[in-house]
Amino acid sequence: MSAIETADGVAGQPEGPHTSKKAGNLIPLLLLVSAHLPFAILHYYRTWSLEHYQFFPFAIGMFVWLFHTRRAPELERWGWLSLALIGLDLLCLVAAIVLASPWVAVSGLMLLLMGWTLASREQGYKQSLMYLSILPLLTLRLPNDLDNTLIQWLQGRTTAFASAICHRVGLLHFSEGNVLSVPGKTFLVAEACSGVKSLFTILFIAGLVICMKRRSAVHGLVLLLCGMGAAGLMNAVRVLAVIFVWDRYQFDLSTGMLHDAIGYVSLSIAAGLLMSGDAFFDLLTSRVPDSPRSGLSLTYMNPFIGFWNRWLATPEAGPATVSDMPSLSMRAAVFSATVFIAAVAGQIADVILRKML
Repeated sequence: MSAIETADGVAGQPEGPHTSKKAGNLIPLLLLVSAHLPFAILHYYRTWSLEHYQFFPFAIGMFVWLFHTRRAPELERWGWLSLALIGLDLLCLVAAIVLASPWVAVSGLMLLLMGWTLASREQGYKQSLMYLSILPLLTLRLPNDLDNTLIQWLQGRTTAFASAICHRVGLLHFSEGNVLSVPGKTFLVAEACSGVKSLFTILFIAGLVICMKRRSAVHGLVLLLCGMGAAGLMNAVRVLAVIFVWDRYQFDLSTGMLHDAIGYVSLSIAAGLLMSGDAFFDLLTSRVPDSPRSGLSLTYMNPFIGFWNRWLATPEAGPATVSDMPSLSMRAAVFSATVFIAAVAGQIADVILRKML
């Protein structure tokens, strides 16, 4: 995800004809983005009906904000890869018009954003902004109804895992399909309990951490995998808590506000586990100092150290922007907290409206 300050991340090349000293490419790119908007509006209007994708306004908003605040327009570098991504986007746009497919158009928009972020340099860092493209990519619905296939798979895995734990602790139960039956009560592990909503939300949080903290490609991949594991673990705990409370106290937590509260608590714990895993892996992949030889300043002489610092370690800020980091970090923290509070308030309002109607 991090790349040194050369065209499309290729090391050792001086500034060439593809280096843009002014933001002359901004207007054509914005016009190209606007050509996707009718398809994108239709696509995301349909996506809003899917509860597990309702984080997409926050993901798109964070991408726009981070790209705007971190982009250095005088250092755009268009290479063959970034231009190829633009070309693929144009093909997708034509295909979307012919096939009348909003999904194809939005897929092309993702390619466009990847190319644009790849060509854009980050202020004070020797890397491109391509790592930011993970945020809009997470909002693109999986093709061929794969998200519903994932929902069904998670329902089965959650039911099987909960049944196995109940068997281990000696709790009398019966499992059939996505239904767990205990004496006096039958619980359906529905879509809301299968963890798919928390899974997609945790993946969004992981993507946000990757972008806010500028994590490397390997670090980011591990963080996404940790997020999937944390979401699955806490969802299983959520289902088991409902079953155990009924078995011991005959109190039903499978519906109502208390059920939603358990979901928010488990999601918060999963987010905490994700942040803990991020801090632990950051400790393991700290940058390794290297002493360049005389006459070759700023050049890594050990290729293993260079590989480690580029692909695993978090990049360091340049001296020109170190003094600006505290204010930017504070603004990012305030914005993230505002988004989180708005999301929780929206979910609570949605639950209340559902109960009233």
